[in-house]
Amino acid sequence: MKNSSGQWASRVLFNLAVRPPRLAVALVLMSASHGAVAQTINYGPLEQLFGEPITTSVTGSAQRSSEVPANMEIITAEDIRRSGARDVTSALRNVVGVDLMQFGKDQTEVSVRGYDQPFAANLLVLINGRQVYADTYSLTPWSALPVELADIRQIELVKGPSSALFGFNAVGGVINIVTYNPLYDDVNSVTAIGGTQDLAQGSAVTTFKVGDEAGFRVSAGGRSDQNFSTPIPPTMDERVPSHDNRGSIDLDGVIRLGDAAQFRIEASHTKADQFEVSLGFVDQYSRYTTDSVKGQVTADTHLGLLQANAYVNEIDVNTVPGAFGEGVDFGNRVTVVQLQDIFKIGAANLLRATLEYRRDTVNTSPVTGAEVGYGVGSASGMWEWKIAPTISLTNAVRFDRLALDRSGAIPPAYPFDNADWDRVLDETTFNSGLVWKVGSLDTLRLMVSRGALLPNLVELGAFVAQGPIASITGVPTLNPTIVTNYEADWDRSIPALNALFRAAAFYEKTTSIFDVVGGLIESPSGVYITPTNIGDSHSEGIELSLKGTFAEYWRWGLGYRFEAVKDQFNPADQNGGVFVDYQHTTPQSLVNANIGWSRAKWEIDGYLRYQSATQGLIPLPDMTNTDFTPIPAYVSVDARVAYKPIGRVTLAVSGQDISHATQRQTSAQEVPRQVFGSVTVDF
Repeated sequence: MKNSSGQWASRVLFNLAVRPPRLAVALVLMSASHGAVAQTINYGPLEQLFGEPITTSVTGSAQRSSEVPANMEIITAEDIRRSGARDVTSALRNVVGVDLMQFGKDQTEVSVRGYDQPFAANLLVLINGRQVYADTYSLTPWSALPVELADIRQIELVKGPSSALFGFNAVGGVINIVTYNPLYDDVNSVTAIGGTQDLAQGSAVTTFKVGDEAGFRVSAGGRSDQNFSTPIPPTMDERVPSHDNRGSIDLDGVIRLGDAAQFRIEASHTKADQFEVSLGFVDQYSRYTTDSVKGQVTADTHLGLLQANAYVNEIDVNTVPGAFGEGVDFGNRVTVVQLQDIFKIGAANLLRATLEYRRDTVNTSPVTGAEVGYGVGSASGMWEWKIAPTISLTNAVRFDRLALDRSGAIPPAYPFDNADWDRVLDETTFNSGLVWKVGSLDTLRLMVSRGALLPNLVELGAFVAQGPIASITGVPTLNPTIVTNYEADWDRSIPALNALFRAAAFYEKTTSIFDVVGGLIESPSGVYITPTNIGDSHSEGIELSLKGTFAEYWRWGLGYRFEAVKDQFNPADQNGGVFVDYQHTTPQSLVNANIGWSRAKWEIDGYLRYQSATQGLIPLPDMTNTDFTPIPAYVSVDARVAYKPIGRVTLAVSGQDISHATQRQTSAQEVPRQVFGSVTVDF
């Protein structure tokens, strides 16, 4: 193919203007689905034509969101703006099937379909396909994400295991944050926010174009606020600082390399200091510093659409010593190299082949002098088969070989030596999805998938703390957690209501769950407490949603999720599972509702979230186990009112949890009402 993606977009729009709409649709579908047509997708014209979001996350080729062989929710830039969100987690508060635990002002843990806890591990988070999930603790440090809300075109949420498509740790779901492409999108804005809890926040985004050959976007943001002022439970540490800070800068550039290739570079730096609740349900104050550089070359060739990616992430986390232990200082470095080819065989077969190598390392702490890490070699393939015009089958399989290692000093009387980390793990994961468009109104999906969650590097031996009576360490013997999901989905368009109904039923089996404690090793110097695999769990549930628009100015939505979780832990780990329990801490019912109105210069939106009664885990005074504390059923209400006094200026007042002065939502501090105002100028 000699035509660049920009030339294809121009041709499509020309045909849309001067030829019958049916022919224009066909041309756009060709440009969107053929793997060797465009280097990077120009989302805007496709979204306008089809009236729905476009995604490339699942197959690597552009698809309408209604045709994706996965349970996917797409949160658009308009959804983010009208939610009144001040960060990414706020934008996820109203998505059906998403669990949230807000432990602090800047620590909200996010998971999909239950299984939430501090440092939630089962949701893999990416920005433009680049991992921002931190392998040290298997967490997403949301405050340290190098992205401003004005950068984001859409947030793509894939529910269920997707390891065959995205790699290890995509077991509960995947979030891919897609930013605007500076080659096609001209984004320039400044936002200032101030509110309760001493919130002061600002961001700026600007785009530079070099003719049609290159585009660059620079964004920066900062935030300062106080953590919740509600009373700290007696099991928490009152001496932990409570003032949070965040700063970030990001560069994104796309350069054309002739008519058939493009080069994209992304570089970012963030710092975030925040109060948070750890895996052991202990209060701590953590400082995150992240640096990342990614390069990507994409080229149309006679072999297909070739893409080479390489990126390096450095994520340092330092915790301030508190009443319950000394601080740690981890430096995690991840290097990833990927080579991918997307090509077609005939008109009915789209294939993707990917090779990847990953190197992941971290130093030991608080006992220093060593490094724990692993290398992973991966090969994966995806085949999308158009069985008939209305039926498609997508299968993906991935093989990973992980080689664990440790180097450096061995502490005195340590129960391991470096050779114990010479271990190889092989894992095979898969995703399979059948999509059947039954007429013009109905779409059915049948899916089965298997994903793998790795123990984090702390659990694999990076944490080493020696004491006079008992010591704590990670171990090289943990097995990955395996999640298998079976699911049936139904989408139904309802023209009379201008609405879309979605239903999903799922069964999920999780094996080899691990806990941060539970194992004991006797050594000449005393006892070592270690993490261990504690058992299995399964869940079944349904998701229902209905959303639409009416009377031109109104939009609305209603969603419900029911889920029942049954843990099957080892007998010694029942009655709380030490520091893990999903059966009692996952709410059975979640309800989301929203209604919004916009006309001329005004936008008004309201959101409601209901969570059924559940239990929370709190540490016992000796910190060796946990107990339950009741979390009553609650309703939280969010709202936003925005006004445009002149064309490019927006004034807004937003609130979260506004129906109560304070509210019990987790086992930590109560969540207070949060209200803030913002001024946004687009230029």
